[in-house]
Amino acid sequence: MPPTRTARSRIVVPAVFLAMGALVAAPIAVQAAKDSPVAATTASAATDSTASTLPSVGRVESCVLDSNSGCTVVHGFGTKPVAITATGAGPSILSIDPTQTNDKTYRLRALSRNGDRYAAGTKLRYTAHYDFVQAPAQPTTPTPTSSPTATSTPTTTPTSSPTTTSTPTATSTPTTTSTPTATSTPTSTSSPSKSCTSPVWTTTSSNNQGEGRTFGSYYVHNNMWNNDNGTYTLGACSWDNWWVDVTQPLPGDKGVQAYPNVHKDYADVPLSKIQSAKFAATTPANCPSCIYNVAFDAWIGDGLNNELMIWTDNKGQVPAGSKVGTVTFGGFTYDVWHQNGYTAYVSQVTQKAGTMPLADFFNDMVKRGWAPKATTWQVDFGVEVVSTGNTKQRFSFTDFSIQEN
Repeated sequence: MPPTRTARSRIVVPAVFLAMGALVAAPIAVQAAKDSPVAATTASAATDSTASTLPSVGRVESCVLDSNSGCTVVHGFGTKPVAITATGAGPSILSIDPTQTNDKTYRLRALSRNGDRYAAGTKLRYTAHYDFVQAPAQPTTPTPTSSPTATSTPTTTPTSSPTTTSTPTATSTPTTTSTPTATSTPTSTSSPSKSCTSPVWTTTSSNNQGEGRTFGSYYVHNNMWNNDNGTYTLGACSWDNWWVDVTQPLPGDKGVQAYPNVHKDYADVPLSKIQSAKFAATTPANCPSCIYNVAFDAWIGDGLNNELMIWTDNKGQVPAGSKVGTVTFGGFTYDVWHQNGYTAYVSQVTQKAGTMPLADFFNDMVKRGWAPKATTWQVDFGVEVVSTGNTKQRFSFTDFSIQEN
């Protein structure tokens, strides 16, 4: 029996508040009582001039949580950040309220990885990244078609490919959106033939403090939300061309350890704004001990209490909840798994690349009453890793873009 996917929430915050920057040497300690911000205890926070000379600044901070499991922090820059990322030193779920961020303070809220509040007086240590320059505009994406189509081949192809993965053989694309029969189940399109041999950014994490990097309107994130004994090295050429080398022993709880991903963040937009997403991923060709799933992930409504996943490639994983039926969208059939606050659509065939009709999944959740607030603040695509059998394995992502109204 494959290990059951443990219910969880990851350390993610909206990209309107996501940034990555050089780490300032001097750490800062902040103590905050309920809704009463307290100034930083080091002079560097109030006089730090890097905000005017660097697009981003990073530093280690800490605060004492109040009875609402939050704290108001004085950042001391005198300029309202365009974006802030808070990454916990432990398995915490951190979020920053954009409506309570200004040129002096911001409001941080922390929950345990199970979604529970911390007791008042808990001291939280985390890394804060501030961005003071607006990210460049995202390139215009094409209007999606109504059926899965092969992703386009990039115009520039590096001379070599990653040595630890292989590109699957191309197969035909389904030509109709009708429900497939037993003899006409479509197969995945092939991954675009590009690779990232000279990353512009790399990061290695062996704990649960993975870093991220902004690329236009997208954010590539080495998300170590639950990892404590695996090593993850991520290299990114762009948001639609990156890889992660994973060495992950089988954990004792056999649960998901990390979710390296690319995502786009939204200011609580209606689900109807998002139509589809192009995607492509290549997984290890020979890894008998691997346990993982490649999946889209979207947060529905407010906070981290309603998660939608679409699994495109599954090796040895079982979603949380119970199977409640099947649906067919874009020619592909999905098993539907659900429990309160979590829904997973698991493709019955492996999809390596294509165009995912996200609007169909959103509409299905609304019709079933699983999206009482039909909005989202984040849409991701990446790999949930449980184990690579303690061997180094590469996962490559060579296409991603979201099509919107």
